[in-house]
Amino acid sequence: MAVAVIVLGIMWCAAAIAAVWKGSQLVRLPRDRGLQIVTTCTVLVLVALTAQLVVSMGGTHFPRQAPVLVEFILLNFFFVLLLGLLRTTGTWFDISRGPFFVDLGLAVAASTVLVITFVTTEPSSSGANYGDYTEASGPAGVLVFHLVGNLFMAYATARGAQLAWTAARPALAHTRMGLRVAGVGLAIACLGDHVPRVIAMTGRLTIGDPVLPATATWTSPLLATGVALFFLGVGYPGVRTAIVKVRLWVQAKRRYHELRPLWALLYREFPTIALFPDRSPGRDWLTVRRMRMRYYRRVIECRDGLVCLSPYMSTPVLPTNTPAEQAALVRAAIERRASATDPAVPTVIAPPRESGMESDTQAIIALARAL
Repeated sequence: MAVAVIVLGIMWCAAAIAAVWKGSQLVRLPRDRGLQIVTTCTVLVLVALTAQLVVSMGGTHFPRQAPVLVEFILLNFFFVLLLGLLRTTGTWFDISRGPFFVDLGLAVAASTVLVITFVTTEPSSSGANYGDYTEASGPAGVLVFHLVGNLFMAYATARGAQLAWTAARPALAHTRMGLRVAGVGLAIACLGDHVPRVIAMTGRLTIGDPVLPATATWTSPLLATGVALFFLGVGYPGVRTAIVKVRLWVQAKRRYHELRPLWALLYREFPTIALFPDRSPGRDWLTVRRMRMRYYRRVIECRDGLVCLSPYMSTPVLPTNTPAEQAALVRAAIERRASATDPAVPTVIAPPRESGMESDTQAIIALARAL
C-alpha cells in the first residue's frame, strides 16, 4: 500500500506540474484552442489521479469503490478532448462539430450507464471489486460496468490511433515521429487490452464463458506498454525541443565565460563598451537566464573594444596571424595606449576568416582563449 501511494504521489506531482505549466501558457495565450484542449486534458488527468490518491491514503472516508468509476468517466471525456485535438492537427485547423458532438454523446451515454450500474450493483455481496478487473467472477452489474467502460475505451483508442497516424503525414519530422509513436501506443492499448476485455465480458454475459481466458492477467502488461508508448509519443516533440534548447544554452554559457578574459581586458581600457553594468565573475557563473542574449551582447562588446584598441596596434593584424600572436599584439597595443603613444592607422583585430556572425565570434573566442 505504501509503495502504491508513493507511485501515485509521483504521478500526481507530474500531472500537477503539467497542469500548472499548461495553465500558465494558457494565461499568456487564452485564445489558443489547441492549448485550451491540452490544458483541459491535463486537468482531467490531475483530477483522476487526485481521486485515486485520496482513496489510497488511509483514514479517508472516500468510497473505496468510487475511484474506478471516476477514472472511467474522466478518461471518457479525456479521450473526447484528445480526439478533438487530433482532428486539429494536420493540414486543417478546425474542430468539426459533427464528429466532436458524436464523441461527446457517446462519452455521456457510456458515463451514464457506468453511473447507473455502479449505483445499482453492490459488488461486495459476491466478493467482487470494481477496481479489480476479472472476467471469471462478479455479478452481472460488475461485468456490464467493465464491458461498457472498455467498449468506449476500445472505440476511443482505435479512433485516436487512426487520427494520430493520419495527422502525422503532413507534420514536421519530429512531430510526425511523436504522433506515430502515440498512435502505435493507442493501437496496442486497443487491441491488446480493451478489445480482449470486451470480448471476455460479452462472452461471460451471453454464453457464460469468457472466450478469451485469463484476460485479467495478460492484458494489463499490454495496456501498460501502450500507455507508455502513447505518453512517449506525446512528449517526444517537447522533449526533443527541450534538449535542443538545453544544448544551445550550454553552448552559449560556455562561450560567454570563454570571452570574459578578453572582455575584462578591454572593459578595463574602454569602460564605455559595456552595454550594461559590470558583473562580478561569481555572479556571472551563477547567471542562468537569457544566456544567448548575454553571450551575443558580450561578443558585440568585445568587437567594440577591439575597434577602440585597433589604432594602437604597432603592426597590422593579418589573417594568417595565430590567436597567440594576436594576443601578444593586443597586449602590446594596451601598453602603447598606456604610454600615451599616438594612435596609428586602425587595423582589424581578430579578423574573421569568412563573412558572418559565427565566423566573427569564433575569431574573437580564439583570441580570448589565447589571452
